[in-house]
Amino acid sequence: MDPQTPQRRPGPPHGADRQPPVVVGVDGSAAALRAVEWAAAAALSRSAPLRLVYVLPPLDRPQYRPGGSRHRQAVAALDSARRTALRSTAELESTAPLDIVVDIRHGHADRELLELSRSADLIALGAADIGLFAHMVLGSTALAVSRAARCPVALIRRTPAGSGPVLVVVSAWHTARPALRHAFRAAAALRTDVVVVRLWQGRSWAAPGYPAPVGAVVSDARIRHCQRDFPTVSVRPITVVGDAVSAVERFSSAARLVVIGNDGTVDYPSRLRRIARDLVHHAPCPILLIPDAPAALPHTSAATQPRTP
Repeated sequence: MDPQTPQRRPGPPHGADRQPPVVVGVDGSAAALRAVEWAAAAALSRSAPLRLVYVLPPLDRPQYRPGGSRHRQAVAALDSARRTALRSTAELESTAPLDIVVDIRHGHADRELLELSRSADLIALGAADIGLFAHMVLGSTALAVSRAARCPVALIRRTPAGSGPVLVVVSAWHTARPALRHAFRAAAALRTDVVVVRLWQGRSWAAPGYPAPVGAVVSDARIRHCQRDFPTVSVRPITVVGDAVSAVERFSSAARLVVIGNDGTVDYPSRLRRIARDLVHHAPCPILLIPDAPAALPHTSAATQPRTP
């Protein structure tokens, strides 16, 4: 066996029940290592394996094959990420050791991550504040993945603060419910509170004197319904009217994590989608984007099994 080939722990037999993994995109950067630290803690809290993925370009050249210079670079980056994950979780309370799988794939990063999202519990991506070009690349990749991913996508820009609440931004109930559950789940793992920012869409009038029906903000009763499985987590609802983007930016500055749903479409972006896009570029803390009720997809071998480097 090539000594540079990443080693994988043996998993359960094919077809056996297994917790979906937390997937992290690795590229050797400091931003990716921050994402690894965050994702390792998330994997432990979910009792899920951590899958570290390095994507090489889809080019059939010597440097990208096993033993080639770029392939060795990928192996080294994955080894560094594995050590980072183990070191960062060494002092965390857990009943089981962190299960780590490494994976070198060939293709386009966004397409590979979207394929992996079919069988993942969560995807985490690092985000760096290093110039306009990197900023545009980050936004392009992150938005492409978050728009079509079949699982939640976490974007880790900086090292998370050691204190502060989990902030969840909600609008329509069909996207609020999964976002709320993910927020309460994260807050329970972080042992912190939840702040719910409810966006009020305002009134719409079909004709003078005849108000068109408008969905109300997510009610306190619905928030309590999502909270019932997390009785130790306190919650504080806030209703925002007017400039939602500025309000969310202000609240996120003191948060440990921002959770937001992803409603609307690419052609007709909703108010919530526009806020999510702004958070991708400017949020000072990690953000977790929740897909809009993803349809169940069959687990294919290509999506569920690591590729051989």
